Amino acid sequence: MIGAIHEALRAMLYGDGKVPPGEIDVTFAIPTRDWSATISRPTINFYLYDISENIKMRDSAMTRTRGSTTEVQRLRPRHIDLKYVVTVHFKSQLAELEQQEWEVLWRVLATLMRNGNWPSSMVPQEALALDSELQAYVAYPEGAPRQGEIWTTLGTSPRPSLHYVLTAPLDLNIEYLKTLVVELRVGLSDMSSGQQTNLPTRYGWTLLGPAKEPLAGAEVRVPEVPGFSLSAENGVFTTQLPHAEVTQLMVRPAGAAEWRLVSVVPGSYDVVLPSAEANGAETGGSDAGSTDAGAPIRPGSGPTGKRA
Repeated sequence: MIGAIHEALRAMLYGDGKVPPGEIDVTFAIPTRDWSATISRPTINFYLYDISENIKMRDSAMTRTRGSTTEVQRLRPRHIDLKYVVTVHFKSQLAELEQQEWEVLWRVLATLMRNGNWPSSMVPQEALALDSELQAYVAYPEGAPRQGEIWTTLGTSPRPSLHYVLTAPLDLNIEYLKTLVVELRVGLSDMSSGQQTNLPTRYGWTLLGPAKEPLAGAEVRVPEVPGFSLSAENGVFTTQLPHAEVTQLMVRPAGAAEWRLVSVVPGSYDVVLPSAEANGAETGGSDAGSTDAGAPIRPGSGPTGKRA
């Protein structure tokens, strides 16, 4: 990823920044005194001095990809701050060349500031595959290193520089494969006679909240069908009717007084319960018998009956 980012930065300066590639090099070196002595052409250098996680952007949620009978849960990428000190180096230290150094540095500043949110055309494929943007800021005083410390550590004289921070995604490649219970058959066997009794087949679903988080402890049932199922910690519940025959479900979340009517997406085993706010906006002013997705049903008008 870092190598691809460096190539993209080079292309950004040569393209959007109009830096002439035949006259000025773009490098990513540690700008020590020995390194400065080796350059033969004017050079823009990005010194990567620190790599650290952006804790404020950490997201511990899992993305879920469903198959017919399996679900892959994958940890979202971490966000890593790449911190650079950007300098311009001309071989000679004549006064007129120092002036040119500043002019080139000014152009670099304008280019980086103009591309705070990287255009998708410049984002490396690895980051695009993670569906993540590259964000950056430049010349922002907060978090910038003390210039004197950097130049003292490198053993060189202080010079004008830019502090550039680029935030990139890091895929930890952590995922879990879960087998979904989409059909459940249970049989009871009499130990003395050996006679077996098959219970009715149950069909599995997963109840999810507005943020696609599993909802536990909710009562779920099919309208006009007796009995209900209680969703487990992972949101799984069952119905007597097969998936293809269910178009709506009645749901009463844990601790709620009202039942809500929720539409089922054909071919999906997930049932997503809309937020109360979204439901209010969708059903505003509708009566208690509304069939809109997530519509509440007044206490007393909901289903009764024992748990299935």
